[in-house]
Amino acid sequence: MLILNLAKTFSDEVQYSESRQEGVAPDVNVNKANTVIVPDKFKKDIEALENYTGRKLESGLCIRVDLSELLTVIPRERKRTDAYNTLVQYLKDEFGIDLIINSKKQKGGSYEK
Repeated sequence: MLILNLAKTFSDEVQYSESRQEGVAPDVNVNKANTVIVPDKFKKDIEALENYTGRKLESGLCIRVDLSELLTVIPRERKRTDAYNTLVQYLKDEFGIDLIINSKKQKGGSYEK
C-alpha cells in the first residue's frame, strides 16, 4: 500500500512538472552542432587528415595508417611514430578519434596510443 501511494505521488509530480515545462524554451540551442576550436599547430594536420580520409573528422572514427604513408600526408622532421604523439593525444581527447600508426620497425608492428 505504501509503495502504491509513493508511486502515485511521484507520477503526479512528474505529470505536473512536465505540464509546467511545455511553454518554456530551452536555455541551449539543441540543434547547434558541437564545434571544437582547433589550435593553430593542429589545423594543417587535421585538414590533411580530412583530405586523406575523404571525410570530416567525427567522434568515434578510427584511422589506421602506416608511418611511411602518414609522413607523406603530414610530414615531420623526426620520422618516427613518437613525432605524432601530441596529434594522437589531441585527436583522442578533443574528437574521440583513434589515430593508429603502424610502424614496421617497432616490435609488435603497430603503435597505438
